[in-house]
Amino acid sequence: MLKTASILLFAFQISQVVCFTCPTAPIAATTLGGNLPVGATNITLVPSGTNCIFTFDIPNNYALLLKFSVDFQSNDDTVQLVDNRKVTRNLTHTGSILYDAPIWVSPRSSQVIVRGVSGNTRFMLSYMFQAVNDYKQVKKRTGEHFALNDIDSKTYYTITASSDTEKVVVNHALRAGTAEDTKLQDYFVYDGDNINTANMIGTLADFGSKIIPSTSNSITIVNFYGTRSPSYALGNDASTLNGFSSYTVSVTSLGSSINDKFRDLSDNGGLYTIICSDCSIFYWTKIDFDSFGTFNTGYITFQGQTPTHNREKLIKYDSMTFMDNQLPQMLPTNIVTVKVYLSTVGYNLNTINDDTVWKKPYDGRKGLIFSPSLWSSAANNFNYEFRDDSHLYNFTLNMNKMSFPTSNDQMTLKIGSGTGTPAVNNQYPHDKSSNGIVMSNGNYMQIGLAASVGADVRLSFEMRKVNSSNLIGTLTSIVLVVIYIF
Repeated sequence: MLKTASILLFAFQISQVVCFTCPTAPIAATTLGGNLPVGATNITLVPSGTNCIFTFDIPNNYALLLKFSVDFQSNDDTVQLVDNRKVTRNLTHTGSILYDAPIWVSPRSSQVIVRGVSGNTRFMLSYMFQAVNDYKQVKKRTGEHFALNDIDSKTYYTITASSDTEKVVVNHALRAGTAEDTKLQDYFVYDGDNINTANMIGTLADFGSKIIPSTSNSITIVNFYGTRSPSYALGNDASTLNGFSSYTVSVTSLGSSINDKFRDLSDNGGLYTIICSDCSIFYWTKIDFDSFGTFNTGYITFQGQTPTHNREKLIKYDSMTFMDNQLPQMLPTNIVTVKVYLSTVGYNLNTINDDTVWKKPYDGRKGLIFSPSLWSSAANNFNYEFRDDSHLYNFTLNMNKMSFPTSNDQMTLKIGSGTGTPAVNNQYPHDKSSNGIVMSNGNYMQIGLAASVGADVRLSFEMRKVNSSNLIGTLTSIVLVVIYIF
């Protein structure tokens, strides 16, 4: 009797293996979920000669969760997924059994294609239609970055352009020094303002440095997997990226140092945006134009914030004229956008909370100072003291532009030596005795600004060592045309 039972059980198992049926009609959300092949409760042998296509009809307001279980026994046996974009992906032969590997798919249709040649591979597919109409929306504007880690379960982020006629370009921002973020493929991008009716056009991993405008004025990001990414996302108005060959975004944090390269040899130029998630100053300590990867007409420019903010390009370094004595250069902003034209540029920047290097004079040093409001929405004030008590310098300050819209706006300039009365002690705009260019000898130069957001101050400076100590306090003032606005 026991022998008979064993034979019957073996026959039952064989019949389960052979019965690998393929539905002829698309599988709809009315079934909510199930296993394929129909009736399977575990991985099932794929008979030789199998060419089975499982088609899913995914309606709006739903996403489809597929769980693959496969034991490949031959490279000739394949399992493919065709998503709503008609993009085909092959399940990888890992050498071990794959159980319940999840893949999410968006509307409107998808196919799973199973082909058996060896007759030894085992397979089962579980599926579940998941309603998404209860997901909550978080709204963002173009030019506003956010951490992908902030996208919680049953939440999606929608980025909307600055106008109804504007389009959106979305890009991910890798952590500086990170070559790859595999979790980006878990973040679905929809061309529209929601995940219920808009079309899924790819994952964030697909966008990289590409400039791909939306068809409407919104783009939406969602993560059905529940995974977490350390990267950020940023949407820009498409018109501000029009004509550029590429756009790359990265993110760093306080106390970091980045040693990397900018590169774009196209006639259009490329853009790079660097975001500091928790600081408001960048210190640039190296800019090196590669002579083998840069044209004579190559250059880089710097502007505050993202392309969408459309701020003025305040600094330009040409490949043929840039000198190392123009560094270090401080940029008072949490976001900087760099245009690279016909150049390969090695660079180093840091976000260390220490301005010692920035304030240290050296012979031949040149630099630029701007009112912070030209770079960002930060408070329009600063106080810099460049000091070296061991050497005497000739300090030159060129007031390229000063515009003070309110009576309370003021800039101060002091040049002196030691702790005595400074040779130069000016206040602008009220003290007009020394306009344009101010030159004086001393151990220090102190520049301060306390102004309203509309104040526009642009200064350049140069420092030269002076050998004779008896020149301390010598002052030369050259009067140039400077417009003051009250």
